[in-house]
Amino acid sequence: MSEGRIPLIGEKFPEIEVITTHGKIKLPDYYQGKWFVLFSHPGDFTPVCTTEFYSFAKKFEEFKKLNTELIGLSVDSNISHIEWVMWIEKNLKVEIPFPIIADPMGNVAKRLGMIHAESSTSTVRAVFIVDDKGIVRLIMYYPMEIGRNIDEILRSIRALQLVDKSGVVIPANWPNNELIGNKVINPPPRTVKDAKLRINQPFDWWFTYKEI
Repeated sequence: MSEGRIPLIGEKFPEIEVITTHGKIKLPDYYQGKWFVLFSHPGDFTPVCTTEFYSFAKKFEEFKKLNTELIGLSVDSNISHIEWVMWIEKNLKVEIPFPIIADPMGNVAKRLGMIHAESSTSTVRAVFIVDDKGIVRLIMYYPMEIGRNIDEILRSIRALQLVDKSGVVIPANWPNNELIGNKVINPPPRTVKDAKLRINQPFDWWFTYKEI
């Protein structure tokens, strides 16, 4: 990965040492053997971000079942993060169980491409899904005005882990695809011989699927 360029899908997540609400962490080593989701938010004590953190916290155990950890980030200070986390716990009755990166100078955000034209001072809502080998597997960007769908992030992790386990590919809206329901798609054949073995499939030789 070239210096100064954001990590891309399929590349190793860059080594970064960060200060968080849980202490100093070195990424991606801190989550060795685990998947993790690093997500940025525009700012503490903002309503949309608060709804997102509430949702992440409520679904934290679902991420844990997928061997996945969460870590947030904004260009706020660690003191601001701590105060906000305590406010959420006191007023919304939910504990934020994952760390939040303090990045007041914006160095980590810039390194990961989280500062966009929408704002030169705050991060957009970026999502990096990183696998248990430290490889970036998925990147999402949401604008500041729209909160993320946490279920879609969970769905994406389940899909990626199924791809790794079974060597399949995943249809739109899985597991509720309009054509094949909760089934998954076979990768395309690599030879003419393999293609001919699929000629009598319901759609065609290049579009076959199976139960998983």
